[in-house]
Amino acid sequence: MLFAVAAFACSQALHHMDQPIALLLVVPGYLVQAWLFEAHLALGGLGYALTLITVSALTWTLLLLGLLAAATQLLRRVGSTV
Repeated sequence: MLFAVAAFACSQALHHMDQPIALLLVVPGYLVQAWLFEAHLALGGLGYALTLITVSALTWTLLLLGLLAAATQLLRRVGSTV
């Protein structure tokens, strides 16, 4: 569910690149696409958009899940010491 929401947000951000928050959302995809370009494996057209959206959504999903796991452990430790 979180991945689907992140993918939707990144797909919308791809069409609104004049806003800084949109650029922040798709930066991970741009980094991968730049690496693919340097390796002469860059995708064009639909592959370009799919790379940006998928990599960005996966990055933000994993980041949010990691933060959620860390917050859960912190709350468990604080709750067990009280």
